[in-house]
Amino acid sequence: MKMRIITDKKQLSKVCKPVDYKQSRQIANKMIMFMLSNKNINKNSIGLACNQLGLPGRIIIIKIKNKWVYFINPDITYKSDETIITEEGCLSVPNKTIKVKRSKEINISFIKDGRAKPSHYKNMDAIVIQHEIDHLNGILITDKEL
Repeated sequence: MKMRIITDKKQLSKVCKPVDYKQSRQIANKMIMFMLSNKNINKNSIGLACNQLGLPGRIIIIKIKNKWVYFINPDITYKSDETIITEEGCLSVPNKTIKVKRSKEINISFIKDGRAKPSHYKNMDAIVIQHEIDHLNGILITDKEL
């Protein structure tokens, strides 16, 4: 079955539930393969959440230094008080950009090699991670529009 980007708000508003680590890695690889095999989407995109493809779990991928990186069960553990107002686009909200307020820096915890791993991100990487984790929590940019 060919995967496609989900745009149905009702489907995207559901909070995603974790799946086991082995299955999560397989899903992450499917997500990356989807992006790499869809050149038009890949060229203009910097993040994707599993539920945007109708896949189970709590997995996001983001493009860091032009390479897709996955995060399994990511959780934001810290948000800076300093914020940025960004114009964000979204594959699930086509042909729109929306102003959203995001924290400039974040700490996250995610599963890597079966263990929790903490990490710090700032600026664009922090914005993309917040956007994608919102998807896992059933939140779209249209829900956060300024």
